[in-house]
Amino acid sequence: MRIHLPHLIIRFSLLVLLHGLGANLRAEPAERDYVSRKEYEELKQQMLLLKKELDEIKKQKGIAAKTKIAPSAPSATPAPEAKEAMSTPFPSGLEELVPGTSRFHLAGFGDATFTARDGSVSNFSATFNPIFLWELSPKLLFEGRLEIEPSGSGTNVELEYAQLTYLLNDYMTVGVGEFLSPSNVFVERFEALWIDKLPDRALAVYDGILPERSFGAQIRGGIPIGSMRANYAFYVSNGPNLNAFDAARSGTLEFNNFSDNNDDKAFGGRIGFLPLTGVEVGYGFVTAKPGTQGTSLAHVRSFLQSVDLNITRSSDLLKGRVDLHAQYAWSDVDRAVYDPTGALGFGPLSFESKRDGGYAQIAYRPTMAPVDFLKNLELIVRWDHLGRSPSGLGVPQEERWTLGLDYWLGPNTALKLAYEWDNPHQQSNTNAFFVQAVTGF
Repeated sequence: MRIHLPHLIIRFSLLVLLHGLGANLRAEPAERDYVSRKEYEELKQQMLLLKKELDEIKKQKGIAAKTKIAPSAPSATPAPEAKEAMSTPFPSGLEELVPGTSRFHLAGFGDATFTARDGSVSNFSATFNPIFLWELSPKLLFEGRLEIEPSGSGTNVELEYAQLTYLLNDYMTVGVGEFLSPSNVFVERFEALWIDKLPDRALAVYDGILPERSFGAQIRGGIPIGSMRANYAFYVSNGPNLNAFDAARSGTLEFNNFSDNNDDKAFGGRIGFLPLTGVEVGYGFVTAKPGTQGTSLAHVRSFLQSVDLNITRSSDLLKGRVDLHAQYAWSDVDRAVYDPTGALGFGPLSFESKRDGGYAQIAYRPTMAPVDFLKNLELIVRWDHLGRSPSGLGVPQEERWTLGLDYWLGPNTALKLAYEWDNPHQQSNTNAFFVQAVTGF
């Protein structure tokens, strides 16, 4: 007869209860009813029988479970080499190279922009910037970005950066390749159009005094300092080229250093301190010899410096969030003689090249407003400045004010409107109106 386990448990429990009841009845005074010896023996036998059946069912269930998880027996005895391979642990780190274990992610941003500037024809433009991210292993990462935009009758594709990074420990990483220059915090952190709150970039720190990208190697990381935090980045790369053959640009630096012009390499970096949550101050620098090797300018050395301040805080008083970003840079190139023979038509011209420029930008977004439409608006004001060409013969000093209004359709998608008052020194104004739609993904 087949007896189910739940039924046995119920019967067993009832018998235990009756057994306890019988023991209590035997201990009661004689005037109460009691269980006879015969009845007690019968209950005892039934308990023993149920216990035996329960133990048997448990035993059978245990055998069935082992049979399910036991591996099937091999059809043949493994060779000695196979036994050794099975018993040998997987070589350390080799599991990271197994195909299919790396991770890939596609990110980036795109924009469509309308620009109407005084003295120029109004124009629509668009760019697409895909960012490719690979995690080759938990410690080995690759990142690359392209900029794709229409150019003439075709499409222009540029490599913005491509870097392989290895995570040494919690406080240091090493990277090699083409990377955004750590000495220029604007380019490294705010250049992407869905992060930059205005449609165009600031003077001096973009296409101006500081490098934007570098080819070389860098180390970077972050460390705690008491209650503060600090971050650092130092790098060595191809150096800039000294412009010396054009009167308008003589003494300035060319940072498109795909290949160097001498054996001296640029060394630079940035150190940042975060004394409070949402507050960071930083100092960046780059030093190099930009003159072409074997020429009279080979000894000339350049030294670039910058300071920056970045604050992002929410204010109950202002019922919203305030973003403040500012950066100022100085360029100093040793005295040199340009066009020493006069063959280029503007020399000999001797001077020490000094130039400066920067920007300050503040943005306010009423994130605590009771109306969703207001919460999505952001007002931006920026001042930026660029000193004149050091030779005095080229680009004049330039100063601009920009007023912008953004409407955020999502965390990384915005519609931007901006008007810019551009006032180059002793030249006609080149004011501009911008409309831009941008999204990051």
